[in-house]
Amino acid sequence: MTASALLVSNSAAGSTTAALADRAAQVLRRGFQLRTVATDSLDDLHDHLAAFDGDHVIIAGGDGSLHAVVNLLYRIRRLDDTVIGLVPMGTGNDFAHGIDLPDDPVDAAEAQLDATPTSMDLLVTDDGEAVVNAAHAGIGAVASDRAQVAKPVAGSLAYPMAAFVAGAVETGYRLQVTLDGTVVHDDTAMLVLAANGPCLGGGARLCTKADPADGLIDVLVIGDLPVAARPGLGMSIQRGDHLEHDQVETWQGRQLRIRGDAVTHSRDGELRHDLTDVTYTIDHDAWQLLR
Repeated sequence: MTASALLVSNSAAGSTTAALADRAAQVLRRGFQLRTVATDSLDDLHDHLAAFDGDHVIIAGGDGSLHAVVNLLYRIRRLDDTVIGLVPMGTGNDFAHGIDLPDDPVDAAEAQLDATPTSMDLLVTDDGEAVVNAAHAGIGAVASDRAQVAKPVAGSLAYPMAAFVAGAVETGYRLQVTLDGTVVHDDTAMLVLAANGPCLGGGARLCTKADPADGLIDVLVIGDLPVAARPGLGMSIQRGDHLEHDQVETWQGRQLRIRGDAVTHSRDGELRHDLTDVTYTIDHDAWQLLR
């Protein structure tokens, strides 16, 4: 019996993106009894997900769309019995890059036809939000905020450009980082990253060992860096040798607490401002992804 699937896209997408979504839908119809919807708000998306009685939801979008769908299904208690597919059509597509999905939406749709449901983890916050790919506090979140403004013009270059600007002007934050009950950092930090997937900021592999199915949070802290040293670290991140830097520390665990100065957190690109005490806990095997 052919599985039923709901293909979700963003109605605000441009004509080129909409055309790609249509081509992906044509491919998906070879393997699914497919219904397509283009939503224009979270409320609209909620209504479509709540009304759908099939077992597959496929997202034509990026990290923000994936975050929205997973969170809504999580809140209406439908995540356990829904298999999610992803056709990456965002600007950064960090989660898709991290699990090696094809960049081309049509190729990604083809991959969904032969994919099987695979259990994946979530990071769940103490205020009830689910994070699919990564959450980070500090300079990276400020860069994400700046990138939202630049994306319509700069596209995928918005992230490294925004990171460069933020690195030049932002000061550090006094933060205590506790992992599984042990304080691992209690000092100034430029960035604290809780990673489920390895990629962030348009494909940069910050946590190269992060695996969204291993039951662990990969934690990365960048300590206090003088402004003059920040471009060099940025270049190291692009090269992939940043883990050798003496101000970069990494750990793995199951529960991460970040407290201290009021700081912006980015959760799959969704910004939460002026947070002083947040806990992220891994929820192992929380959802199913076509992979």
